[in-house]
Amino acid sequence: MQEDKITKKQELTQCDECCSKELKKVPDKGEVWCLDCGLVHKDQEITANDNGGILFGENAHYHPVRNDVDRNRSMGHTGPKMKFGSAGVKDRRKYYLLEKIDRSSVRNPHPFARRVKSVIETLYGRHALHILEWIVEMSCKPLSSEQEMVRKKQDNSMNTRLGMPKQSICRKKKGIKGGSDEQNAVIIAAAIVELAGEIGLMPKFDRRATMEQAGITPKQIMNARIRIMSHWKARVTMGWAAMPPRKNANDRREDAVVQAMEHVFDMLGDHLEAADFEDVLYETEARLALLKEGTGEALSINIEERMLVSVAAYASLTTFGLQSGAADLLADVFGLTSSGIRSRYDALVKESESGTFRDNGAFDMSISCRELLDESHEQNGLIAKFRLGRVCAKRISSSEF
Repeated sequence: MQEDKITKKQELTQCDECCSKELKKVPDKGEVWCLDCGLVHKDQEITANDNGGILFGENAHYHPVRNDVDRNRSMGHTGPKMKFGSAGVKDRRKYYLLEKIDRSSVRNPHPFARRVKSVIETLYGRHALHILEWIVEMSCKPLSSEQEMVRKKQDNSMNTRLGMPKQSICRKKKGIKGGSDEQNAVIIAAAIVELAGEIGLMPKFDRRATMEQAGITPKQIMNARIRIMSHWKARVTMGWAAMPPRKNANDRREDAVVQAMEHVFDMLGDHLEAADFEDVLYETEARLALLKEGTGEALSINIEERMLVSVAAYASLTTFGLQSGAADLLADVFGLTSSGIRSRYDALVKESESGTFRDNGAFDMSISCRELLDESHEQNGLIAKFRLGRVCAKRISSSEF
């Protein structure tokens, strides 16, 4: 009895290399192209009696290869045509072969923009990428043809500002631009994230880990920030984009205090026992709450945020007898001086005792500030925000192991 031929189809749903689902079937070539990374797959529609065993699976003899512009460039190129036309080519057969390969290659549109997006997703998370993707495209993709025509009619200043920021950033002199395309992508990604934190699109991130990992400097990030913001404002002027509202002064101070708290307690976590760490943390939170930090009625508004958090933490450490060497540790976090922290602490304590500084008891060293806060039942949004951030961080870190 003749067995019926059973047709089995192995549907390709995502790319084997980048897992993208942006695939394009090319039936006449028997291939499936990945539009994101350029990988070319064999069309995996096979029958039971075909030689699929040598094409797919663990014993496959065939492996997908990248057939994009970069790979073809290593084989040769059609460069002579750009300068002299086809008449400048000696070996016409080889020239037409390479030209055919070049035309049939899968090109990755705007690869640098994709690289910046990948950096943001890797360093700051997918949620950050969803928020900032349009800023990446604004910074790393050229204007449309219609916008480019309008740009050419503008004066030199506007013409320059409307130019693609990526080109300007990557063509700066050495020391301002990165040493490689990957480093340039990290610089632009960090600049976009900082810019978003500054204008309130998302929370602020600490740049120090990124700089240390990628080997970049604050000067490089600041240059990229200025260039991207200048381009953004130029688009707003032309009516091609809208500028989101900036954070007010109270919100910016609140973010700065929370960020300073993060830095200080990341450091103290390496030097204190768990019980002491919790005591100092809650005592410092209580001092800031008594000072009404995080609100428009903050009593310590004239004290710079990093100095305020350092002095509040030093006062809390003093309350529990842990102040030995603490001023030096706190000073190292922000590049301050230990003598400056101690002198500001002494001055605030004296002003609190004399009544010249209305601090609600934040620097009254005769009693624990946690007790004062419990008695007054004050609620403080900044403290809740900082504590929530630490709880989330602990959950994330514990889920990684």
